[in-house]
Amino acid sequence: MDSKHRNSLIVASSILVTLVAGWQIANESLFLAGLIASGLLLCFGTMICGVRPDALVAGIVLAGYLIGNRGFAQLSIPTVPLLPGELTLGLGLSVAVWKVARTQMLPVRRDFLNIVLLTWLAFGAVRIVIDARVHGLVAVRDFAILYYALFFFLAQGWWTDPDSRRWLRRCLSVGFAVGAPVFMAFVKWPDFFINNFNISGVPLIFVKGDVQAGLLVAGTFWFLHRFVVTRRTGWLVLTVGNLLGVVLANSRAGLVALAAACVWILLCRDWRMLRPIAAIIATGIFVLISAPIVTQTPWKRGLAYRFVETATSITDISGTGTYSVDLNDKPDNNLFRLTWWRSVVDETWAEGRWLGLGFGFNLSEQFVRIYYTEGSEEFSTRSPHNYLLTVFGRTGIVGLGLLLVCLAIVAMRTWQSGRTAARTGVPTERFALLVGSWGIFVSACFGVVLEGPMGAAIYWSLLGMANAPEPAAEAPTRAGAVAPSLHLREPASPPQVAYIT
Repeated sequence: MDSKHRNSLIVASSILVTLVAGWQIANESLFLAGLIASGLLLCFGTMICGVRPDALVAGIVLAGYLIGNRGFAQLSIPTVPLLPGELTLGLGLSVAVWKVARTQMLPVRRDFLNIVLLTWLAFGAVRIVIDARVHGLVAVRDFAILYYALFFFLAQGWWTDPDSRRWLRRCLSVGFAVGAPVFMAFVKWPDFFINNFNISGVPLIFVKGDVQAGLLVAGTFWFLHRFVVTRRTGWLVLTVGNLLGVVLANSRAGLVALAAACVWILLCRDWRMLRPIAAIIATGIFVLISAPIVTQTPWKRGLAYRFVETATSITDISGTGTYSVDLNDKPDNNLFRLTWWRSVVDETWAEGRWLGLGFGFNLSEQFVRIYYTEGSEEFSTRSPHNYLLTVFGRTGIVGLGLLLVCLAIVAMRTWQSGRTAARTGVPTERFALLVGSWGIFVSACFGVVLEGPMGAAIYWSLLGMANAPEPAAEAPTRAGAVAPSLHLREPASPPQVAYIT
């Protein structure tokens, strides 16, 4: 088609779409108009930021989850039940399909982690086809524990593009920086945020403590890496802010996640990252102990005593300990989780040990009969507050085994990256991403974190970024070594991909 006819067709189509949109607006329907406006805004934003449209939206959504958490996750287009996470996945997959059609290459690296994750997703896809016939949309909702892993493959592609990488770095930095003070303010004044920051009755900011604690652990090491590399005080202040948020979150899962992340740094002997985090923690402990003495506050009313009680309650397996008034629920929470975990393991092992009980199956029914003996408790939670056991209950030994293989590969990559950073004396962003992802995952073993987009989108994206190949211009070098220069017009080496056969 020549340019004259093509331009005429574009103009005619635009006029037709405009007339239809105007007719719908006159009938109080804003769907098509909103769709057109969103498309124009996306094109305009892509031109200004110079990044791919899917990476542009992904950066905004990831920052939104870090700041708004559960509130932002509930936003949707009017009359269209499309949430931010699903919108990002849909756009990202559409762009990926278009690139596959154009380049004849899949956005998948030829490494063991990609292969195992694809196998895990393929197994889940077969399982959901069967379960959806029985349980309907409930099964699709439960399938989110697997399909959010698609963020891994999308983020892997975004991170290999220099422009998208810079955009996502900025969005994550803004999200982690703003998310910590917003969370601490929300804890103190929740009604202010719920009443004053809402769209069509949906709060824009509604922070879930157990999810945000794991995210703040990731933010702590995100900023700590930047401080170690640049030695700029601002990054250290943001590190302290995220760490303070973990402490004030009243989340024992967050404390365990922070300890697990610090253990990784200690095992890899990355002293450049360990020294500042140890100094920050030591200073915090000193302030906690000194505050009651300086203010002449009784020890049991101080924050230090509360922190000690919170840490002690983690090991209170029997749930018989006595704590302060605002911590009295901790022993019961221990018993709550242990009872549910045993119930899921026993029921799955008896009825579906290999392939699981399926998506849509009610994992809480037997637990409710055991724990709430009177049977009057209304219970709607579907996850047993442990991601590994949720996967086991849904997909059995096969699904859990594939996930454990993925975790073993990630652990090996974390060790290799950390030891390389320790030997060369050059901190790597990959190690910081991996340590942060471990913080989120450990918190998911004690709460509902990776079952929803607030934690899952960030976790799988961090893993994908950590697994992406280093651009040649940004590859770390030994101290004193000169990095090889690239000609301005010489393209960077493409990521390793698998060809379509």
